[in-house]
Amino acid sequence: MHRLPIAVTMGDPTGVGPEIVLKAFAAPPWKISSRFRLIHIGDPEVYVRTARNLGLNIGFRVVDSLEAGIGSSSDSFDILATQAKVDMSTFDVGKPSAAHGAAVVESIKTASQLAVEGRVAAMVTPPLHKASVHAAGFDYPGHTEMIAHFLKVEHPVMMLSGNGLRVVPATIHQSLASVPASLTQDGLRRVIQITLDALHQDFAISRPRIVVAGLNPHAGEGGAFGDEELNIIGPVCREFAGSTRYFVRGPLPADTLFHARARSGYDAVICMYHDQALIPLKMIAFGNSINVTLNLPIVRTSVDHGTAHDIAGQGIADPSSYVAALLAAEEIVGSRARKKG
Repeated sequence: MHRLPIAVTMGDPTGVGPEIVLKAFAAPPWKISSRFRLIHIGDPEVYVRTARNLGLNIGFRVVDSLEAGIGSSSDSFDILATQAKVDMSTFDVGKPSAAHGAAVVESIKTASQLAVEGRVAAMVTPPLHKASVHAAGFDYPGHTEMIAHFLKVEHPVMMLSGNGLRVVPATIHQSLASVPASLTQDGLRRVIQITLDALHQDFAISRPRIVVAGLNPHAGEGGAFGDEELNIIGPVCREFAGSTRYFVRGPLPADTLFHARARSGYDAVICMYHDQALIPLKMIAFGNSINVTLNLPIVRTSVDHGTAHDIAGQGIADPSSYVAALLAAEEIVGSRARKKG
C-alpha cells in the first residue's frame, strides 16, 4: 500500500455510487479493504444508511481531518465528513435531487485540494448526476470540467480505458452539431501531445502509438464527405509523423479502427467526439472500463458508468469499474513515482 491514502468522493448519494464503494470495501469477490488505505469524503449518514440497507457489517470511523484518519487500519471505513450535509428527511434512493448538490460538490472540491496539496496519492470518483448539480446552481458541464476548475487547469483531457483499449475524445460534453466548429488544429494538437505524454508517464509505454480517427464517414473520402480531415486532422497528424519517440497516424476511418486486429496496432485512439470514443469502448469493456483525466497535476480516475438511478438501492450494482479505477490509480501513482525516481 502507498504511504498516502487514496481519496474517494461520494458521488451522487441517491445513485449507485455509495453502494459500489461499500460493496468493494467489504464484500467478496471485490473486497479491497486490505489492499488500499482510503479516505471517503462525504456525508457519513449516506454511507451508514446504505450499508444498513445492503446488510453490510462495516466499521465506520468519522474523522474531522485527513490527519486524524491517517493512522487508522485499512479495515476501517474512514469518512472525512463534508460540512454540507445530505438532507436525510428528503433523501430517496433512486431519485436525484438538487438538495444534495452542495455536499456532492464539496466532496469533489475537498478531494481535489487534498490531491494537489500532496496529502493523498490520488482521487477516485464514483458517478456524478450532472442535472442535480446543475439544478443546485453549480454550472459545470461534467465531472472532468469541475475538477479542472478547482485545480485551475484549462485543458483537461478524458481518456477511457478498458480491456486493452484506450480512447480519447477530442471534444467531450457538447452537442454533436457543435463538434465540427469546435475542432481546431491547436486543440487537436494539444490533445495528441497530452495523450502521448500520459501514455509515457502514466502507463509506462516507452514509444506510444496513437491513431487518429476521422470525423466524417470514410475519413472524409478525400473531401467528398467533408473537409475537416483535409484542413484540420490531416495536417496535425503530419506534424507528428517521423518521430522515433512515438507513432501517430491518421486520419483513419473510425468504422475500421476498433476490431481486434486493428487494436493490436496502437496504444490509444484519438476520437473526434464523445460517442465515437465511448460506444466502441463500452461494447468491448462495459463494466470494466474506467475514466482517467489527463493533463491534471494530480491522479484522478473514475468509473465508466453513470449513477444508474433505475437500479440504485436494489443491491445489484456491480462495483467492477470502481475497483478497476482504484487499481488504475494505484498503477499510475506508481508509474509517476518511478519516472521521478
